[in-house]
Amino acid sequence: MVHFGWKGLNVVRGWVRPKNPEMPEQGDYRLKLGGLGMATRCAAATSLYRDDAILSQAAGQTWVSSFVGYMAQNVLKSVANLEAVYALYTAHSATKAVWDAQAALLELALFDMPYKTTTAKFDNGFQLYCLAHYGIAMRAAKEGVFDRTPYTVALVDWAEANIIALRTDLTAV
Repeated sequence: MVHFGWKGLNVVRGWVRPKNPEMPEQGDYRLKLGGLGMATRCAAATSLYRDDAILSQAAGQTWVSSFVGYMAQNVLKSVANLEAVYALYTAHSATKAVWDAQAALLELALFDMPYKTTTAKFDNGFQLYCLAHYGIAMRAAKEGVFDRTPYTVALVDWAEANIIALRTDLTAV
């Protein structure tokens, strides 16, 4: 039995075991949202990245929900899109090792779901790659935000110095 208050009344009902299906499609969804959410943890409260992300956020949303929503709906909108962006990250000219090393300095950690259809995972470097992608997209979408290096360079052309600049942008000022 479960006792709880509802509209000022004391109510009793039978306990229902919550359902938490571990279906592969649900794993893909949880991977995407969880990985994107974890990526935002590295942005310091007083960072330039966070300041610009706040200026870019949709009305009525936090910068985190704007980031997750934009990336989930526009960039990683399907398993195929997720795998394509992950492939770009792993084949990036600056090498996956550079992304991973800079992400490790920001204390980002691997996020994965054991039940999913995709082979992609949100390793720490991919989280950093998604933050870079968002900064470039917001610079194109809104004047006056992310209007500096490294966001002025196309992501495919990023070198180690650009990734280090992103890490610096994410740390406290």
